[in-house]
Amino acid sequence: MKKTFKKVIALCLCLAMILSMSIIGASATKRYTDCNGDCEHYPAIIVPGLGQSNTWIVDDNGDFLLDDEGNKISSFPAYIQLDKIIARIAAPALLSLALQKDAGLSDAAADVIRLCFGINTCDENAQTSPNVVTERYPYPASEYKDFEAEEVFGHVPFNLYETEQPYDHMYYFTYNSFGNHIDIVEELYEYIQMVKEQTGHDKVTLIPLSQGASVVSAMIDYKPEVHDDLHKIIFVVPALDGSTIIGDVFNGRISFLNKEYLYNGFLGELGLLDKGTAALIEVLLRILPDEVITAVLESAVDVLVSEVMTTSTGMWALCPSGDYPTAAEKYLSTPDKANIKAQTDKYYQAQLHADANIQKLVDNGVQVFCFVEYDTPMINVGETWNTQNADYIIHTDSTSMGAHFANVGETLPEDYVQQNTHCSDPTHNHISPDRVVDASTGLLPDTTFYFDGQRHDLTARNDVILKLALNLIESDRIQDVYSLPEFPQFNIARGSEKLVILVNQAKAIDPATLSAEDAAELAAAIAEAEKVIDSTIGVVGEVEASEARVTACLVKAGVMEAPEEDGVSLDIFTQISPWIYENFGTDGYSEIAVLMTMKVLQTVVDTVMNFI
Repeated sequence: MKKTFKKVIALCLCLAMILSMSIIGASATKRYTDCNGDCEHYPAIIVPGLGQSNTWIVDDNGDFLLDDEGNKISSFPAYIQLDKIIARIAAPALLSLALQKDAGLSDAAADVIRLCFGINTCDENAQTSPNVVTERYPYPASEYKDFEAEEVFGHVPFNLYETEQPYDHMYYFTYNSFGNHIDIVEELYEYIQMVKEQTGHDKVTLIPLSQGASVVSAMIDYKPEVHDDLHKIIFVVPALDGSTIIGDVFNGRISFLNKEYLYNGFLGELGLLDKGTAALIEVLLRILPDEVITAVLESAVDVLVSEVMTTSTGMWALCPSGDYPTAAEKYLSTPDKANIKAQTDKYYQAQLHADANIQKLVDNGVQVFCFVEYDTPMINVGETWNTQNADYIIHTDSTSMGAHFANVGETLPEDYVQQNTHCSDPTHNHISPDRVVDASTGLLPDTTFYFDGQRHDLTARNDVILKLALNLIESDRIQDVYSLPEFPQFNIARGSEKLVILVNQAKAIDPATLSAEDAAELAAAIAEAEKVIDSTIGVVGEVEASEARVTACLVKAGVMEAPEEDGVSLDIFTQISPWIYENFGTDGYSEIAVLMTMKVLQTVVDTVMNFI
């Protein structure tokens, strides 16, 4: 009897423990949805690109560092401390200027890079500084505070467009772009499990953007069990095989370290400055001898690459597989880099397996889509910038999984025919209308969409890309590039956010305050603009023409002032800089002065000799 009673007590205690554990588990996972996983909307997780996650600097006590206005200080891309920079560089800069030689300026430049980017240097195990923390969003968009929504939708402005996807089914995963790639993969895997628990769904949709694609590609290689967790992947301009910018930098193929190029168009081709400003800077650089400028740039780049970038496995994951072996040999061959190399070697293998891994997903029923932008020259940091098609940041072979492209500004040969490497349907035409792309050689020809002339860094402004992504997120109505005629396989670059703002201003005007003619033109301009905005098939120049028409109406109605012309034009320097280069090469002004003096003296001597 006593033994039976003890067994009953033990059973009760066991059941109590199980019950308490289940209660703890239930309380630890909060449900943010009412559907309990029983709805047609799979939760969507955005995996953002480079620098699209907030990383903050904290002190050794874990308290956030704040600027003079009380705002948290970001670690990306660097920690700028202007007073310390000036203190370090002012004296050697003035001395170098006075002596017209490198009087410690290159060393100062190296120290400034360490000062600014040192916060992102990883240790020998590729672990980031404990003084950098990443802001997390372990809950759906429906729970965001205003500042969180502003941050997230500032990067991916889905909030500007109508969607059937409920906000309690939309998530934003964050990570440190300079961080440990293997750790980030593990964090994403755990994040997926958390989202499944929070929503009750057994699968999720992933939207990797740019660098985020390297994380997802690694995850499906390192953790194949995640395949069962995935309903759909929507790659948006993905860095699936890195960027040749990083490959060039890691392998020392840096264009602006060539002084002939630095003084002859580099800044203008860079695309970050207007031509006049770029030419002005070229002119001002000559205040120092070219060997000083070159020494400063080489010193700064060496520290940035060897001490910061090469310690980050997140950065290594952006190195193309074709560039990795030589770069790894250059920077990771010493014993102190062995742990980092073991991790980067692992990702290198994932890169090599990427196409096979993605095909395996498709074969197992996971829907995989891809958005590619093309025909925008690569930013000219690396020497190979003009040797392939690109979207300004990533070469198209990486984003398209192997589609064939003519180079920027060129077309495929007249006798070129579709290769059908990955398409066996003879009725499919995967040659772009502009004859730049053969999409049939890409891994997923029937589920990859292309946007001509779209810049990588301006993707979030392309309303068609955002609308297409939302359509793919909210339902399975789109199965391939032929599903909806309003979303064709080949489209163009555009951005309608400015036009939307102008239309809203125009709608606020009371037509009764205008003449009949002006009121009619206003109504016609609004109608035309709304038609443009609603269209998802781009027409070159259409948005800009509509903006100009609505702007003219706003100006005439007195709502907006006419755009002013720039007061001082710097275009004159676009003529001055090439003239100096043509006549004096890369020489600084002191060298030019010496050269001119020598020429004058030689002329005087020649003149005197003619009289003797």
